[in-house]
Amino acid sequence: MPNKKYATFAFLGLLPTIGLVAGPYSGSSDTAGFADAGIPSNSGHIAGWASSVVDAYITASGSGDPANALGEYNTSLVSLGDLDAAQIANGDAPGSITLGFDGFRDGDGWDFAIFENGFSFSGGLFAELAYVEVSSNGTDFARFDSISLNTDALPGGFGAGFEGFDMTNVYNLAGKHAGGLGTPFDLAELSDHPLAIAGTLDLQNIQFVRLVDIPGDGSYLDSEGNGILDNWPTSGTGGLDLRAVGYAYAVPEPQAYALLAGLMTLGLVLRRRVGR
Repeated sequence: MPNKKYATFAFLGLLPTIGLVAGPYSGSSDTAGFADAGIPSNSGHIAGWASSVVDAYITASGSGDPANALGEYNTSLVSLGDLDAAQIANGDAPGSITLGFDGFRDGDGWDFAIFENGFSFSGGLFAELAYVEVSSNGTDFARFDSISLNTDALPGGFGAGFEGFDMTNVYNLAGKHAGGLGTPFDLAELSDHPLAIAGTLDLQNIQFVRLVDIPGDGSYLDSEGNGILDNWPTSGTGGLDLRAVGYAYAVPEPQAYALLAGLMTLGLVLRRRVGR
C-alpha cells in the first residue's frame, strides 16, 4: 500500500530529486516539523510505556537485556544486532523484539513513539533503523509503510559504517531521531490495512509492538521498493538500540466503558422524561 503522506507530497510536487536535496520529513533532532517531528522523552502527552517482553531475537552482534526496553525512557537499552553480508546473502533473520502493552489506541496525531539512541554526526544522524509493526492479538501484525530516499551517506564520515545519514529522507522507520527523541507513529495510517479492514487489527486496542532490525546495506526495502541505508555494519551494540516505547492514548478500562454507558443511559432517560 502506498504511504498516504508520501503520495500527497508527490502530487503537490514537493518530493526532492532523490539523493540531491533533503526530503519532506523531519530531521533527526527536529521537534517542530509538520510530518513526523521527534517526541521528547518527557512529553506530557505520553500516557504509558511498554510493560512486557513477549519475544526477542538478538543476533550475535547485539547485546543487552530485552527488559531494558520496558518502562519509561532511560539510558538502558537492548541492541537487536546487525547481520553481516554473508548472513544477509544466506537469508538469516534479522534481530527483532515484540513488546506488550496494557493497551493503547488511535487518537489525534501520533499514537506511540519509539526511542533509540542515535546521535548527530557529519550533519546528519548515526542511525540504525527498524521496521515497525503492531498487533491486537499477538499473532497478526501490520507493518507501517515506510520511506527511505537516501542513496548515500552524508559527506564528512569516516566510511566503514561510521557515517551520518539525512533523516529528512526517512519516514516511518524506528531510529530516525536522536537519543532523547521518539519517532512518532500514527495508527490512522493503518486504517486501510487488510487486517484493519477485516477487523483482526483493532486500532482502538493495540496490545503489541514489534520491531524488526534493518541491516542497512540496501538489501532491505521500504514500501516503495527503495533500498534502505543506515550505519552498517555495526558491532558491539549492533542494529537498532532500543531504549523505550511510549504511547499517547490508553485504552479505557472496562469499568470506564460501563460508567460511560450508564451515564448515556441516564441521559436518555432524563431527556425522555423532560420531553413528556
